Amino acid sequence: MKARRRISGTLAAGLAVLIAAVAAPGVTVAAPAPAPATASASLRDGAAAFAEGRLAEAEAIFTRAVAARPADVHASLWLGVVRFHRGNVTGAEQAMAYAARLAPRDATVWLWWGHLLARTGQTEQAAQAFRRALLAGAPPSVHRLAEQALRAVRPLPEVAAAPSATEKIDTRPVAPSWVHDVESYRAIAIYYNPRLSPAETEAIARALLGYSRMFDLDPRLMVALVVVESGFRPRARSRAGAMGLGQLMPGTARVLGVNPWDPAQNLYGSIRYLRGNLDRFGWQNTHLALAAYNAGRGAVERYEGIPPYAETQWYVANVTSLYRRLVAISGKMPELRSRLAEN
Repeated sequence: MKARRRISGTLAAGLAVLIAAVAAPGVTVAAPAPAPATASASLRDGAAAFAEGRLAEAEAIFTRAVAARPADVHASLWLGVVRFHRGNVTGAEQAMAYAARLAPRDATVWLWWGHLLARTGQTEQAAQAFRRALLAGAPPSVHRLAEQALRAVRPLPEVAAAPSATEKIDTRPVAPSWVHDVESYRAIAIYYNPRLSPAETEAIARALLGYSRMFDLDPRLMVALVVVESGFRPRARSRAGAMGLGQLMPGTARVLGVNPWDPAQNLYGSIRYLRGNLDRFGWQNTHLALAAYNAGRGAVERYEGIPPYAETQWYVANVTSLYRRLVAISGKMPELRSRLAEN
């Protein structure tokens, strides 16, 4: 929960569409930032057509742009995004792969390609792309995004069928007893952070479940959030100053009256804040509650949707996709716990 930067380049609209597809099918994301003045006229025209939903026209424009300027990385990325939105996954992957060949040391290219692969269920290939982003000498902001994405796609043991990418999610708590199984959540915490002590995993699992029950929140959503935010590292601190498991900003922690370095207090504050966002934006709008957690409620209200901030848009996709995977293994937690213990 900290200040975010706007997406650079002419890629904002495409990113917004990918996030919309992952986070909540049928939900319209706020209008993206316009193409910068330095972009070519064709890219600006293509971006405008895309923003207005004229996808066939946008694809034609970007196809011509790639043909006219084969070395234009942004044109290839745009083409990949438009093709993906039109349902041409193979064509989208080809365009992204071409962009990666053009700029093999461009971390942003690998980050984009990784998210496309993750969206299509190719999590192993997505992880490879995110690792390439990390190895490409990414600036701190992109490096953090790649780390978050890599945690989000880390494979869970195969204990259930893959989740539907189109099924709308609802984060209201569910009744099965496994949701309250402390041992399962201890196993998840240690899986993502093997350096946790037994006492720490016990405290984290009990706080996560206890405060989720207190605020009537699905604990699996909080697991996904904490994995992306900190990887279950209680001493994690971002460059912006966010702290602890849920990456609370100092001001937010003060308002909530919690010590962000105490894992239990941090989880209390994080869960309470997320519950407030769900109350404000609606239980059916989990993507907006998550965006508000990351960028602030004011930003979500100002843009009437997920704000056009790079980190926020990818953050929503990462948390939501991991949450879907956790929901898909409902009823399989004892088996998951034993599989996690084997890793």
